[in-house]
This record gives sequence, C-alpha cells and structure tokens, in this order.
Amino acid sequence: MYLLLLLLLLPCYAYDENIAKQAINLSQASYCVSSIDQWDCPTCDPSITLEYVVEENGSQAIQGYDSTTNTIFTAFRGSSNIQNWIENIQVKKIAPYTNTSVEVEKGFYKAYNLIKPQIIENLGVLKNKYKTKQLFITGHSLGAAMGTLLGYDIVTLYTEYDIKHFVNFGSPRVGNEFFVDNFHSYDITSYRITHYYDIVPHVPEEFLGYLHISNEIWYNEANTEYKICDDTNGEEDDTCSNSCAPLHCTSTKDHLNYLNVQMGNDYCIH
Repeated sequence: MYLLLLLLLLPCYAYDENIAKQAINLSQASYCVSSIDQWDCPTCDPSITLEYVVEENGSQAIQGYDSTTNTIFTAFRGSSNIQNWIENIQVKKIAPYTNTSVEVEKGFYKAYNLIKPQIIENLGVLKNKYKTKQLFITGHSLGAAMGTLLGYDIVTLYTEYDIKHFVNFGSPRVGNEFFVDNFHSYDITSYRITHYYDIVPHVPEEFLGYLHISNEIWYNEANTEYKICDDTNGEEDDTCSNSCAPLHCTSTKDHLNYLNVQMGNDYCIH
C-alpha cells in the first residue's frame, strides 16, 4: 500500500524538462525586457502575460501570469557582465533572518533585497487578479541566487502562496548549512540545473562554508542528455557538476548556454 502511494505521488515530483524549457525562456527574457510593452524577444512566449518589470539599481525581475501552468511567475535577471560579477562576489555572509544561524552571501541578499518589496507587493496584486496562489520562480546566474532567496521567503514568511515550479540555472552557492537545511525542511520541489563545466555553481567555495540547495540536474556539454544527481543528503554529487572540481570548472561559455538557449543581454535580438 505504501509503495503504491509512493508511485502515485512520484510524477508530481519528477523532473519535467518541458517545465525547465519554459523556465529557461523566462530567465533569458528577463535579460531582454525593460518595459511591459516590450514582450518581443526570441524567448518571449506569447502565451505569457507580462505584467511587471521590476528594476532597482541593477537588480531586475519580470513578473506576470503563465496561462499554460496557471501560475504567477517571477524570473530574475542575472548579471550583465558575468566575468566581472564572478570576480567581485562578496564572500562575506550575513544573517538577515530571525533564525540568526541561517546565513547567506551578502551580495546576493543585497541585490535581492533591492527589489524584494516590489516583488512581494506585485505577487499580491497578481494573486487577486488571476485567482491563483501558485508560483513559478526561476532565474539564471545571479538571478538564480535571487530566486532561491525569494523561494526561502515564500515558505518562511509569505505562506499564503504555494510554489508550484522552482527551477534555476547556473546558480552559485547561496547560503550556509543552516540555510540549506531550513530551505528543504519545507519540502520545496526545486531543481538546480547545471551545465557541464559551468564555473558559477562552484562559487563561493565550499571551504568558505557555502552549500548548494539539493536536486541538481546536470546537463552534458551538448545539452542533449542530463543526469538526475544524488545530492539529497546535503552533499554535492561528485559525478555531476562537481566532477570537474577543483581544476576544470572554469567555463563561462557553459554558463551562458542552458538547454541550448544563449543567455545574457548579448542575445536579446528583437
């Protein structure tokens, strides 16, 4: 009986590449859109209703309604200059939560906190307009880190919402062990997608006390095959992205291509 129940529940938590492709299109669109009347980029899906472009001092996200999944989406933009951003990551941790054991990287939190108030306010408006509390959260690079912080806030503070889809791409490590443990104690079905030798998933370094959230999906160099990684015990799977550590995880090229979608401002051809 227990096995049957487990099998019935399994599809709800299985990795869905179609959802991932939808997420990567939204993530790339977040680089390209600067106003709500500009929904004409190569990855701007016409089934999506763009409602908000939130920007403050370099931090940006897009929000709206996805009719195919009946979700309110938030997609966070990554850095406009990947190499400079990597070189200037602030490895200092801060403890901005009630539980002071939970620490996150200072720069990621600062970037997120710049637009958090507007993001949360917009979620309330969209929930009332579209009559759904289901959320779709995504982002690439720095945007993936910001999406992780929003996901944490949703499950700990804004519990009137449910996270239906949480998919990020090329995320750096965001917080410490207590952050990761607390994140997963809320049973979030999240997917952290990595691509071959992408450099960003390997910063900030583990020896500085940073860990990844679980459920890594690692794609090969050609983005034609993926592996569902075994990292649910809190440790990274050394047969996935971490297999190239510490000497070969240096590719910015792999960071700028996910699911064969070129990422970043340079690929916003209208």
